[in-house]
Amino acid sequence: MLLRERINEIRQTKHIPIERFVRNGISKNKYYRFVSGEGSVSIGDLQKIIEILTVSLSELVAESDERDSLIFNEFGDYWQLSLPELRERASVFAHRYMQTQMKAHYIASTVYELLAGRKAGEDISDYVDELYKELKRQRFFTIFDLQVFRILMPQLNVARFFKLYEVFAVSLRTYENYNPADGIELMVKVHATALSYAISSTARAQKYLSFVIEQIEALQGRPFTSEFSIMKRFVSIVRLYQSGNVDAAKRAFDSFNGAAKRLDVQRLWVSPNLLDFETFWKRLISIDPSKLQESDTALKSAEIETVDFGVFGMGEAFAFIMKLKKLSVHEFELAGMSHSKIYRVRKNLAEFDVEDLFAGMLAARLDVRDIDVYLTASSAAMGRPRFGMRHLSLTELQEAITKYEALAEETGLDLYTEMSLEFRGVVIKNTVKNWLTSPELQQLSDDVKTHLEHFDEWHESQHRLASWAFLDETTDVGVGQRMEILLSFTRNAQVFKYPYDPILINFDPVLMQAILRQDVAKAQEVYQRLFAEYQARPDLQIYFNYRWHKLLNEQLLKVVQDGFVVPMTIEGVLRDVETVTGERRFIVPYLAILDAIREVYPAY
Repeated sequence: MLLRERINEIRQTKHIPIERFVRNGISKNKYYRFVSGEGSVSIGDLQKIIEILTVSLSELVAESDERDSLIFNEFGDYWQLSLPELRERASVFAHRYMQTQMKAHYIASTVYELLAGRKAGEDISDYVDELYKELKRQRFFTIFDLQVFRILMPQLNVARFFKLYEVFAVSLRTYENYNPADGIELMVKVHATALSYAISSTARAQKYLSFVIEQIEALQGRPFTSEFSIMKRFVSIVRLYQSGNVDAAKRAFDSFNGAAKRLDVQRLWVSPNLLDFETFWKRLISIDPSKLQESDTALKSAEIETVDFGVFGMGEAFAFIMKLKKLSVHEFELAGMSHSKIYRVRKNLAEFDVEDLFAGMLAARLDVRDIDVYLTASSAAMGRPRFGMRHLSLTELQEAITKYEALAEETGLDLYTEMSLEFRGVVIKNTVKNWLTSPELQQLSDDVKTHLEHFDEWHESQHRLASWAFLDETTDVGVGQRMEILLSFTRNAQVFKYPYDPILINFDPVLMQAILRQDVAKAQEVYQRLFAEYQARPDLQIYFNYRWHKLLNEQLLKVVQDGFVVPMTIEGVLRDVETVTGERRFIVPYLAILDAIREVYPAY
């Protein structure tokens, strides 16, 4: 199915009237000409269509015929592939390169040749040199380049690694407000590798420790990603030692390491390149802090330009990317854009349409998710505040709820309804006592159910609300229906190749609510569903976020089974989570739930 046909299908499954497009600046004629293939739309109109449908470009492309002609998470599952599968991927991309002469296909083929050679124990030095040479000439990495760097880095010596790490660190600033889930994992892996290299026996490498620490401290990715927070907390302890506060650093590490052991998180499991915490610490304290100071030869990220998608228009963004990646106009012509169109777009004398966009993406080696980031971070994005939610205070969230409820009424856009519902959930969790059994939560749950019942198909935007719909569900039939829709998102998780499980993400609050209501049968049923799902997903068991929730759920289930609560046991788990992540926000809602449990169950 073509992307334009998929757009019309989603409009129908979400029961969105054509008048809603008209109210937001897209005429009936323009819409129907586009979806019928008789015309195209500009990037501005495409952004409106996506936001009206509450869907991302990635979700559209994932199930369209255009997917194979674009760059779409090409290396998302490389570690799972067998040697024959790696060889086959290399051959496919080599064939595409022969047909199109597009550099992206050549690089992808080289990456898979490297991976196949590495698995077969062959000499891969030529592939390493070729890929290093390609990345070295660039001053900005997009998602495709970031993935290549992640795969290449185990083969790089310290000097080569830090040459590319400098560009990697600065490039991440473009993705601060909206970072794909697997991008967070990539970020942790590369930064953790940099930490290990910076305390290696190579004296020159040790001079880079300050730079590495500064980059990790400055990260603003998703703070509720556990490994991300653990890395930042660990680095704050390393900073203490590096600055000469040796005794304070040792006390902080002992506390951190003790909590980590109790939670069975003795290393960053998502990053095999980082030593376990104890080994890293022993190596670190074997080096005098004075030798870990920044030198004149250390990296200077401030000297590197970056791309701010919130400021640039699409034409300006492409012009800047062409400059930083040292791309030639010829590559865009090979992709199907005329020389005059390239010039006019770069000078903002013409606007990209969808066909130009896809051609430009391939030439500039942009992943589809790069465009998601642009469309989300752009100043024209109606949903931009949704992904900046973590930066808002409770007062600002409450003001935003009022604003978006009014905009939803005025425009009819589901996007504004979903933003107001999501913000309401955050406010309730952080301001309402006994929020899981509160009338405010019941009203929110009812409102979310009413909203989601309009759709025959869900996307990530709806899944962000899914947990509220499960709360206060009174019938098994209702739960079953929502479960089927919820599980449909697993298909998208497989397409995007990132670690996600809709059951494990959404069922924790349902379990806790059953415990507070002393519903033993429902609590046991929900726990068994959670436990079975966890056991069936060994790929997720390395992730701390899933593991500590499993540990907490075990303790909570004992409460309803035993009929009493041992507060110190549950609170101990939560305090350990706070210690290793450095994030009290992780545990605040659960401490409130513990207080509510104390009111229902006698303490032992």
